[in-house]
Formats: sequence, C-alpha cells, structure tokens
Amino acid sequence: MQQLHDLLASIDGQPFHNIQKLRGSYRFPRFELSFIKMQGSPGANPASIASIKLALQDSKIPEEFFKTMGCKLAVADFLIRRFRHGINKFAQQNRGKDGSGSFSTIALSQKMLIRDSVLFGDEAVYLRFITSLPAKRQGGGVFDAEQAWIMFSQELTAIVDATFFYQHYEEKTRTLLQQFVNVQKTRAEILQFIRQHDLIAFIANGVKLPRQSGVDDRPAMDESVKTFQSPASLQIKIPLADGRDIIGMGIKEGITCITGGGYHGKSTLMQAILTGVYAHIPGDGREYVVTREDAFFIRAEEGRNIRNVDISPFIGDLPNGLKTACFSSDNASGSTSQAANIVEAIESGSRLLLFDEDTCATNFLVRDELIKKILDGAQEPIKPLYSTVRSLWEKHHVSMIFVVSGLGYFLQKADTCLLMDNYRCEDITAKVRDRLGPIAAENIPIHDFAISRRLATDNFDPAYVNQRLNKTLPKRIKDLRNAPRQLEYGMDLINLEAVAQIAEAPQVLAIGYCLLALRTQLKQSGDRPETIRFWINWLENKINKHGLDCLQPDYPGTLSMPRKYELAAAINRIRSLRIFQE
Repeated sequence: MQQLHDLLASIDGQPFHNIQKLRGSYRFPRFELSFIKMQGSPGANPASIASIKLALQDSKIPEEFFKTMGCKLAVADFLIRRFRHGINKFAQQNRGKDGSGSFSTIALSQKMLIRDSVLFGDEAVYLRFITSLPAKRQGGGVFDAEQAWIMFSQELTAIVDATFFYQHYEEKTRTLLQQFVNVQKTRAEILQFIRQHDLIAFIANGVKLPRQSGVDDRPAMDESVKTFQSPASLQIKIPLADGRDIIGMGIKEGITCITGGGYHGKSTLMQAILTGVYAHIPGDGREYVVTREDAFFIRAEEGRNIRNVDISPFIGDLPNGLKTACFSSDNASGSTSQAANIVEAIESGSRLLLFDEDTCATNFLVRDELIKKILDGAQEPIKPLYSTVRSLWEKHHVSMIFVVSGLGYFLQKADTCLLMDNYRCEDITAKVRDRLGPIAAENIPIHDFAISRRLATDNFDPAYVNQRLNKTLPKRIKDLRNAPRQLEYGMDLINLEAVAQIAEAPQVLAIGYCLLALRTQLKQSGDRPETIRFWINWLENKINKHGLDCLQPDYPGTLSMPRKYELAAAINRIRSLRIFQE
C-alpha cells in the first residue's frame, strides 16, 4: 500500500500519460490491487482496467456455494453487483477534470451470465473493474495523485470490505447471496426436468412477467401487476432435490400458439419465454421462467445481408432467375430475411423457434383465400410458413411458438393454444379444435434442407483501413456506445439490433473476440473447411473449459458470454462473409 502511495506521489502533477508507470500489483492489508490496462488520457473510453485479488478463505463465503458451476456463476454475479453497489455507496465519483476520477463496472443486465469480471482460481477470487484515474488543472492534462490516493486508500478499501467479506454482510445481504445460489440450483433442476419430459418451456406460478417498459427490462412495480397462474390442464409439478415442489405451466414440444386481444399480455409472455434461456437475478420476477437453451427468436429483418443460404423450402426461384437454393442478397426483403433467419437458426443447432406476428413479414406467414383468388400460385414464389409448419415439426422435430392475434390460420396447426386475457393465461386448445376442426394436414411436405455451409479460411479479418488518414490498424473490435447491439469488426459493421436474445452489450463485444479466435483457428485448419455449427460448437467448448480469458481481449474484465446461437447470427450478418464453394 505504501508502495502505491509513493509511486502516486512521484508522478503527481506530471503529464497524464505517466500513469503508465502504475501498471503492476500492490499489497493492501486484505487484498491485492493490480493495474492491468492504463487509459491514454483523462476521461478516455475505454478507461483503465484494475483487478482485486483476495484469498477465498479470507472472504468466508461458505464453501457450499462453490460446489457446482451454476453456484459459482451465481456467486460471481452477486459479487460484481455487490461491487457496483459499493461504488454507488462509497465513491464520490468524478474527482478529477473532464469526468475523470471514477470507478465503474461493465453494464449489467437482469440476467446472470458468465463474465470475465469475476474469476475463481488458486484459492482466490479475482474481480476486474473499470477505473478512470483523476486529472487536474486547466484542461485536465496532468495527474492528480491526491485524489487518486483517496480513491484507492479510502473508497476502494470500503468497497472491497463491503463486497467480499461474508462476515461483514448484514443478514439481508447473506439472504440475497443465498437467493442467487438458489435460483441457479432450482433452475438447473427445472431444466433437467424439461429435457426429460419433452417440454420446451416452464413458467412457474407466481412469477411476474411485465416489465417497466419496452426499453427497461426491470420488473414493473405497479401494484396492479398480476402474477402468472397456469391453466389447470397444463399445470405440472416439478419435484426438487430439497423435497419441495415447484408448480407451473409446462409447454410441450410441437406447435404452440399464444393469442388474445391487444395489450392483454401475449408479447409479455413471449418476451419472458425468449429470455428464459438465461437465469434471472433474484427480484426480477422471471426467476423461474425456464426455456430450453436452444430457443431462438425469429423475425423479419429487411435490409440484412444473406450469404449462400438455401431458402428454397420457403421461397421458390425468383422471377429474375435468381435461384433460392443458394441465395445471397445485400439488401434482403422481409420475407427472404425471415426465411434465411429460420434456416440459419436450424443450421446452428436450434430446434425451438419463436415468432411474434408483430415482427414478422405477413406475406411470409400466410396467403389468405382472397389473395389466392387474385394471384395464381405460379405467380407467388413465397411458400407461406403456415403451409409447412407441421412438416417442420413432424419431419425435422422443430418446435415453434407463435404469438398471433390477427392471423388465426396458425391456430389450425397448433398442438397447444393459449389465450391471454388481461394477463391471465387460459388453455383454449379444446375450444379451438371444436370450432376449427382437427389439426389441418399439409399438402406441401418440406424437403430436407439447412445443409450446413462451410466457412472459407480467410474469414473474419480484423484489420481496419482508414482511407482518409491512409492508415491501417491491425485490429478493430469495438462496440458502439450509442448503439449497444452493433459491433465494428475490421471493415465490417455488424448489426445485431434484430437479434432479440442478446442480453447486454458486453456480449456483443465478446462476439467480436469470438470472431478473432475463430479466424486464428480457421487459418490453422488448412484445407479442411468446416461448417458454422462445427466452429461455434468448438469455440463454446473451448470457452467452457478455459473461460472467456481464452479470447484474449484487449481489456480483460469487459466481456459477457454470448450464446452460440447469437454468435452464429453475427457470423451470418457479416457482409464480407465468405462461404466455401466446392
């Protein structure tokens, strides 16, 4: 600690870039502080990255919380949130000029994710955080050692004490940590039950689904919010290891339709289902909404690029002679983009597709009887999804959930029909069958498709050429502060705005480093082109084994684990993507 004090004093008032001398490790009474990356100027983005190292035995966190990977994930998530809470409580922030002199963490969502901000190893816990060192004087051009010393000797010490030491926790804090662990344990048991009983989703009784707004994922706090209650006909009981049961609605494999009037909760239920692939933090309301991990939300995405995708099961050859068995476009329509999204999702390994009528291309979903009277079948290349939905399930075992309110056609094809009425869920399957007749057969069987495309070895070049400055950067991987679902990678801008199951911006940045890792491996693979699914599975296994650090990010501690399905979606949206042609 004295070493850090002396070094800070030695560069006080010097040009700010001299903070580079701080890189290294320093002993404090109960922890070790390390500076990993140093910022180039005051208020720079990205700022500096520092790390806390603490012996696990000193933290006194109960050993039972580290027995499984799920429990460790819960503890890690709790600690980074606890650290952020400590910043809000103990740090003055903005102690220097130009917004410098602050502590921060990566952006955190309502989900528990694998991140590289908290790591366990060598009987120690490591927590990486962001810090902007303080500057002073006109223009903020020199380093302010006095304020920096207050930040690290007083504020950081208080934050660390409140974050890591279980013996210092209040009873409600200990209870909260236990709740984080319990969510992971219970969720793992629910997921195992789902797999064993051919279910695709489970929504527990009593969960709270509504959010504060469409752009705020926190739970709605209105006292009038209704909790979810399963229809009796779909209610199941899942036995838990501790002797308790958890009761709620189980959705079976096959075709499910959710219908109802406007503003009655259809899309709210769908949003809960599509985010159920992740664990949610205690208090979110959706802790026990659990969806099979391969679920992927499909929507129309007009304007996206498509590379060599077989969309012929859904769209026949186009009038301009363009073949759809190997379709490419730099500016896809709503229907061609949605067809490609389905094929790419299945290609990546998903067998559970989610649709909301509001975000679909209507002409891709159905053709009604009136338009059939006007347009001859030969004049329309689009084969509506309605005409193939049963074949997708029966031949390819692809389950689907649809939210519909204006298109009743899909109710004719559904195994399960749900009605949302003022946020109350009813099973109306029998009513639908009584009024619409038995499940409609299909006369357009869908042929085998989604033969996985193979990646050429020269993909994912990270180099960036600034033509204005006539300068080449060997690597550009950058998420955009004002567009958190867009990624600058090399010369490509990868737009992931329509990829609904990205939970937080650090996942987008992690996708960039995943692409870089894939490029390295592709270069080493020689003349053995492999499929996109092969590569995303390979990388997922590597990260699960070695952690996100294996991606070697420029700023450690800033990544969150993406699902392989979002990684595949990013690959498919790269305009420079090259597919190996035999």
